[in-house]
Amino acid sequence: MPDILLIMRQPGNLRVLGAALESHGHTCIGAHDRASVDQALSQCKALNLALLDVSGFGESVWLVCKKLQQTNVPFIALSARQQLGVSSKTLHYGAMSVLEKPIAKASLLQLIDNITQAEDNTPAPSARVLRRS
Repeated sequence: MPDILLIMRQPGNLRVLGAALESHGHTCIGAHDRASVDQALSQCKALNLALLDVSGFGESVWLVCKKLQQTNVPFIALSARQQLGVSSKTLHYGAMSVLEKPIAKASLLQLIDNITQAEDNTPAPSARVLRRS
């Protein structure tokens, strides 16, 4: 059963990130639009986390954020530097953190571990924006 939902418009990014996470013991399911997000959320009741790449979603990204909140799936927003303003808004819509692309794999894996372990030992960590230096 997948434990991480990857929400990305670009199939190549989905494939690369999925492979990287699966090589570290995670199981992933991908979604590329609102309909596939809804389908994944209805099929996978035990998701620990979602990674949402905000690129290419336009205003529909807020509906995706709202759906993740309604289903109690914690999520991290992934964003290009030039979209950090938009991505920071995802914190208002429930994102636990924002990571700037390109994503540092070690930082992402550590953040995933922190969030999933915190979910086991609530309360959740505070929201924050992480920038790549």
